[in-house]
Amino acid sequence: MGLALGIVGQGWAPDIGGVESHTRDLVRELGQRGHRAHVLALDLAEGLEPYSLATRTHEGVEVARMAYRYHDHRALLDLVENPRATAVLLGWLRARSLDVVHVHHASGWGLSILPAIAGTGTPVVMTLHDYWALCPRGQMLRTDGEVCRAASPARCAPCLAATWPHLMPSGRGGTRAEDEAAAGARTEHALRCLRAARRLFTPSAATRTAYVEAGLAPDSIQVVENGIDVEELAREVARLRAAAPPHGELRLGVLGTVLPSKGALELARAVVAADVPGLVLEIHGNQPSYHGDRRYLDELATLAGRDPRVRLCGPFEHERLAEILARVDGVAAPSRWNEVYGLTVREARAAGLPVLVSSAGALPEVTASGTAGLVVPAEDTQAWVAALRRFANPAQRAVWAAHVQRPRSARTMALELERAYVDVVRAAGRRLPELEFVAGEEARVPERGRGWLRRLFGG
Repeated sequence: MGLALGIVGQGWAPDIGGVESHTRDLVRELGQRGHRAHVLALDLAEGLEPYSLATRTHEGVEVARMAYRYHDHRALLDLVENPRATAVLLGWLRARSLDVVHVHHASGWGLSILPAIAGTGTPVVMTLHDYWALCPRGQMLRTDGEVCRAASPARCAPCLAATWPHLMPSGRGGTRAEDEAAAGARTEHALRCLRAARRLFTPSAATRTAYVEAGLAPDSIQVVENGIDVEELAREVARLRAAAPPHGELRLGVLGTVLPSKGALELARAVVAADVPGLVLEIHGNQPSYHGDRRYLDELATLAGRDPRVRLCGPFEHERLAEILARVDGVAAPSRWNEVYGLTVREARAAGLPVLVSSAGALPEVTASGTAGLVVPAEDTQAWVAALRRFANPAQRAVWAAHVQRPRSARTMALELERAYVDVVRAAGRRLPELEFVAGEEARVPERGRGWLRRLFGG
């Protein structure tokens, strides 16, 4: 029978994004173990009635989408508290008998959905995929380019006023002190909402530390590293690489959305400064404005326009990932913010490519203590120049590429989360349905033992 799971987030496949890929893999693996997922996500399409709900089946999964375009924010607190969205979610929840709800991002929904779900008696858990709960901009990166180590009203207020002046008191004639009060109220509200979850997950220890330092209890946050299935990717990259004709360039790739926090512009400057013969930087990814600010993108485009060693290759579908990895000689993640996971460089390593990563957040783990690539101090241009020159050494690249490193699988991740779901259902005193497999293990539950297992886990 398995668990009935609610999966709530901003997007869902075929939407493109790391969280969307993560949740799709998770639901697929859990489905193979007899669990049933019911998805609730946003629909950002134009022309729909705001807050209307449409339900369809996608790849065998029931997916409900609420029409919403972030159109009705009037104050900073509206970013984390949306009563109309909460009402839609509660209506969706009442129409289904769910054992646990897993929230993957509350953008658009507001974090107030956590205490609202908990209030129905349904256990709720949440994965903190980024720092949005602490920083409305999501990545702890200020408008002046400075990376924040913590959220404080005094630091947040001017940054938020520059980003969303219409949401801050100063934009309506208020004072700096009122801006600080609004910023502090938003953060405190977010933390209160997070405490309503029975368990919080983060993909890395670095992210957990940031939230603990913000005031959450250490034992409320469990590190569950993301899992990705890369065997097929690695095989396809190897096939394409073997079939490709030789090229005279040394290609370093940066993959993913081009944001100021990701450091593509800073790396491009280092490539120009390093002046390594034949070295080119290929930047693959969509290029959205950062909260309406396109100055970073414009500067990057200007640099690429005057120097052919910097190439803006544009967005790509996930199906083209193997093709892109097969044409580059390494992948860089020059992030300036404290990366939560670092999916693209993990995929690159799985495909046998050396990686150059900044020292931010969870990225250093990818290099396996330097045996698979280099860790470079974040935003240190000269250090990146030196790293690029070392990357240009074929013997060094061969040593890095020879280190076999496979990320853990989506199945392993799903087993760990399955075990957590069972724990929170049991802790909530709710009846546990019959399971096909022993929670968190590959072994099946013997038919005659299922009733005993249900009693053991609180059924």
